[in-house]
Amino acid sequence: MQSKSKTWQTSLFVLAFAASLFTFFQCSKKAATKVAEPEELKVITHEEGADTLRNEDIAEHEMKPISLKWLSGKALHNVLDTASLQNLIVNYGYPDYGFYGADRYKIEMILTKVTKDPDNPLVYHVEGKNRYKKNITNFMGTVTIDSLARIIDPNLDTSEVGDLGVQKIYTANGSFDLKEDSLRAGSGRFTGRLKMDFATYDKAPVELWYFSETPNRGSGIRYDGNWTSYKTNKSKPIIWAKDLFRFANDILEDFAMGERDVEINAKYRNLGWDNYWANEEWWNDSGKKKSL
Repeated sequence: MQSKSKTWQTSLFVLAFAASLFTFFQCSKKAATKVAEPEELKVITHEEGADTLRNEDIAEHEMKPISLKWLSGKALHNVLDTASLQNLIVNYGYPDYGFYGADRYKIEMILTKVTKDPDNPLVYHVEGKNRYKKNITNFMGTVTIDSLARIIDPNLDTSEVGDLGVQKIYTANGSFDLKEDSLRAGSGRFTGRLKMDFATYDKAPVELWYFSETPNRGSGIRYDGNWTSYKTNKSKPIIWAKDLFRFANDILEDFAMGERDVEINAKYRNLGWDNYWANEEWWNDSGKKKSL
């Protein structure tokens, strides 16, 4: 009886040990495959840079309006004939974000190729893609500049701006006409107006300017217009920008929360903003992934 008892105890031990090993590996497997909880969404905006470049002696309620000196003829061409604005219009490594449709759902727009027209320096030929929900569509078309103004901003700290090597600051107006692939179901055409702020520098190429309260609201480049269906000819509003968050709260109330560490209001995540930091390069045909 004693021998059988020991055998039984040994069998129980082996079974218990095996069960514990099974439980351990199952838990380890679950831990390895468990998806991390999403972090609070952080956004990229130039608000802090704008505050840094503002003259500290001018209180926010004392800020003066900027003035615009519109250029025409030879003066306009002196700037636009030589400026490489294609390097500002194209996207390098990340898309622009915007609002699409009456519900203002998130849309992503990326211009992957931009070339200056060899005969007309005001016209840029573009190619790109957009993603709305899970639908990715190619498009091609033109961006045309039709007016240009010098920006005179009395609120800037001239010493700070001088240290950056800024020569002159400009704002440009224009139009865009982007045609989606007509062979894709549900495709259409984006048309509308754009605003672009940029600066010239002593020892650097032109760069987008985000730091003055221009009609562009410091958003770099802003596209504002409509998408029109090829099939139904019905239109939906669309607006997107290099820095959407400089004016997003004017479109959706309390969309961007905070001042320095800006977060997207959780109540708008059902409009596509739950994966803002997704690292999928959806525009890359090879499917390559990279953190943005």
